[in-house]
Amino acid sequence: MKDTSKRFVFIKNIVGWEGQINATHIMEKFQLTRQAARTVLQKYRKHFPDYLNYDASSRAFLATKAFDDDFINGLYPHSFEQYLAIIAADIPVQIDRNSSFIHEVEAPLRNINPLQVRPILRAIREKLAIDIGYISLTSPDYLDRIIQPHSLIFDGLRWHTRAYCNKNQSYRDFTLSRFNGDASFEGKATNCQEKDTLWNTVVDVVIEADPRFTPQQKRIIEQDFQMKGGQKCIPTRAALVNYLLRRLRIDSDKNSPEEQQIVLTQDCHKNIKEYLPS
Repeated sequence: MKDTSKRFVFIKNIVGWEGQINATHIMEKFQLTRQAARTVLQKYRKHFPDYLNYDASSRAFLATKAFDDDFINGLYPHSFEQYLAIIAADIPVQIDRNSSFIHEVEAPLRNINPLQVRPILRAIREKLAIDIGYISLTSPDYLDRIIQPHSLIFDGLRWHTRAYCNKNQSYRDFTLSRFNGDASFEGKATNCQEKDTLWNTVVDVVIEADPRFTPQQKRIIEQDFQMKGGQKCIPTRAALVNYLLRRLRIDSDKNSPEEQQIVLTQDCHKNIKEYLPS
């Protein structure tokens, strides 16, 4: 019964976020034979007869309107983080947010609608180019963009997809909550992750305690950040350097060392300068 429950949660999340599922998903996740995986799907359809319809052209079971209504309107609570955890090799133990002694400070995350994200996830999985509506601060009306997404990024507050933009002819980050979900696929992507130079370039972000601290204060900061020899080295994709600096709160100078706490070393600042916003 426990295995069945876990498999049903897996199916719900895959269908909810990707819009479809087939036996291969279940085979790979739970190390089952194809027949055993098909049996799991049969049990799910018997338990939820209105949620999946088989589509012969895609060889997959697709989400029905009844499923979408229940999934998106909250009958079955979901989160993008849960989806990502479930598709990982191992399902991590989640912290109980209702625990009386464990509390998590939550910032208001940007809204992510499953229907908006499905085309992006399919394009990533199948390495497709996609024509989809997108809004930005410079273009507040939805404009069609042809992009070739290859990865997802979480910056601490927002989810992005890293993609090649045909219009700008460069790799850029697009905020997931700003897609409209209406998409058409434009064949196989020709600019994939392998060609994204900034994505494949790894740089060392090296931090140290603010030099304005006393030696005793520096030691506290060094202990907080597990520094060795007064420094901490964080290997980072060049495309993600700016996100890391924001998470560390060193994307701008603070007035006092107590506010600043950590800074980039001088050598590091020189080495990563080309990857920072101008």
